Amino acid sequence: MSDGYWSRAGARIKLLRIRRRKQKPRGMEEQLASYADYIFEAPDLKVSLLAIIAISVLAGTVAFPFGIIQNVLTGLVLFALPAILAALVTKPLAGVFGENVTYNRSALISLIMLIPVALGTVASNAVALIAHMPYTFLGFILALSLIFALRMLVLLGISVNSLPKVIVPASLQTVFSAIALLYYTASPILYIDLAISSLIFIVASFAFVRYVDYPMVKSFGVSSLDFIQDFIAHLTEGSPAMEEFFEKIGESIDAPVNVLSFRRMDGSTKAIIITPYVHPGPMGEIGGGNLPTIVSGAFSEGLIFVPHGTAYHDFNLVSAEESGKIISAARRALDRVQYSPMASKSIRVSVGNTKILGQRFNDSVFLVSTQAPTSTEDIEFAVGFTAMAESRVAGARQSTIIDAHNCTEPFATAIEPGTRDSYNIIRAAANASRELLSMPLGEMRLGVASSPPICTRLEGMGDLGIRVAVVEVMGQRTAYIIIDGNNMVNGLREEIIKRLPVDEAEVMTTDTHVVNTLSGANYVGQHVEHELLIGTISKLVDTAIHDLEPVVAGMESELATDVMVFGSHKIAKLASTANAMVAMAGAFAVAVIVAATSLTVLILVLIQ
Repeated sequence: MSDGYWSRAGARIKLLRIRRRKQKPRGMEEQLASYADYIFEAPDLKVSLLAIIAISVLAGTVAFPFGIIQNVLTGLVLFALPAILAALVTKPLAGVFGENVTYNRSALISLIMLIPVALGTVASNAVALIAHMPYTFLGFILALSLIFALRMLVLLGISVNSLPKVIVPASLQTVFSAIALLYYTASPILYIDLAISSLIFIVASFAFVRYVDYPMVKSFGVSSLDFIQDFIAHLTEGSPAMEEFFEKIGESIDAPVNVLSFRRMDGSTKAIIITPYVHPGPMGEIGGGNLPTIVSGAFSEGLIFVPHGTAYHDFNLVSAEESGKIISAARRALDRVQYSPMASKSIRVSVGNTKILGQRFNDSVFLVSTQAPTSTEDIEFAVGFTAMAESRVAGARQSTIIDAHNCTEPFATAIEPGTRDSYNIIRAAANASRELLSMPLGEMRLGVASSPPICTRLEGMGDLGIRVAVVEVMGQRTAYIIIDGNNMVNGLREEIIKRLPVDEAEVMTTDTHVVNTLSGANYVGQHVEHELLIGTISKLVDTAIHDLEPVVAGMESELATDVMVFGSHKIAKLASTANAMVAMAGAFAVAVIVAATSLTVLILVLIQ
């Protein structure tokens, strides 16, 4: 096998070791994310149709009291034909009222619904044989009423959140089966049974949906069914409809945006580091999920770097349009930048688990914080904001602190105010600022380089690829590497840094969530070959070193006002609500099914 295969296998084994080394209990948000594990792609239409025919033939042989050949034919007529017709008709009919129903999904729904129909009919025949009773189609009828309700639940969840509208597409498999049954019996009592049992199951299913949906409606004023439908539409069609949900629950904030701009001696822009203090989430292209690319694309001059500011998921933008406010604030800050050719050497300051790489540019300080090799998630906004305030207290005119976001494992936790790590960050920022402001300054040179993505989004890298800046001051070279990805596997940062031909370096990720659609666990280095990544970065650093030239630099900050984000603790509230709904759904579903079945059987016995 190729070396690439073994490298990928090694990366997977390393990740498994990470998972096993420290199994942390899942928090509410991790539990919410885990529900995405139940999302799967529907098989091809032909596969589902062949499975329908196969199940119909097999179940038909034992589901009826006729001869083998007649049983098989009856199975095809009562099982396969209605299921196939429903698969073909549900898609266009559901499309009239809603979305998300493809032929593949429609066929899968018919296939799944065929299973209780086949089981119910087989059980009915077995009871008749054991009890020496005359065969009736009562088990078949009861199963048809059950799948009417089940199809209604499925379509309510994925396509049409309206009971009147969902009734017709939900009834198709039951109606087609009832019509096919006319070939074998025209007993009015059976059709009365079907109508009564269907009504009971429909009412029970509707009550179940509204009961389970109530916590979401009560907490956020929106239906969880609408959210599920929008989520599926986003995954399959790239629809931004989920943003409407987030806009309803969002709140307005003012977010700092910091820029560190470098110009050549001729006045042209060589590079800009733009640090927005919002979170690039929640997923894919939704909200601020692709914020780094959007911000970078708004500036035509110079190489744009968009590192991860200190912000957690509560600061997710509710829509991609909110990115414009971040861009406007960055432009206003750029207009006010005062440039100077002077900078200090970089320094590394450690307090506890926190390591800060800092460098002074004239009268402002630039700080990059990492907890590596300790695995962490985001740094809360309040922690970073306090750290920047400490820098100003130390004498810096402007200060920015970046969350390197470069070491994690599944279920790593965020750094929140009041924790030991939060105090370590604040102290390290203060110590670094004081030391930087006392250091001598010299003229700087800057070199930059960039590479397009070396792997796909699914493999953990966003559209900006890899970008490198090397700052040289008084003979010292410092490399700042930014990878457009969401965090990094444990140990990879150290592997990269030790291979670079510079005096100091830090590797950062943008925390872009464009690489996350079903799960937050898609880290840099999890799927890409480490040697390929390290080799690419090493070449980029060499290119940046050859690109070194004298520059001037300056830093400014600006507030992006009235930015709509998820809001304080909204993610935790959403997670707790969803978890409560799931917890209620299981027990209540069992109670509803038992109650509806018992009532149906009781009524049918009385009618008989």
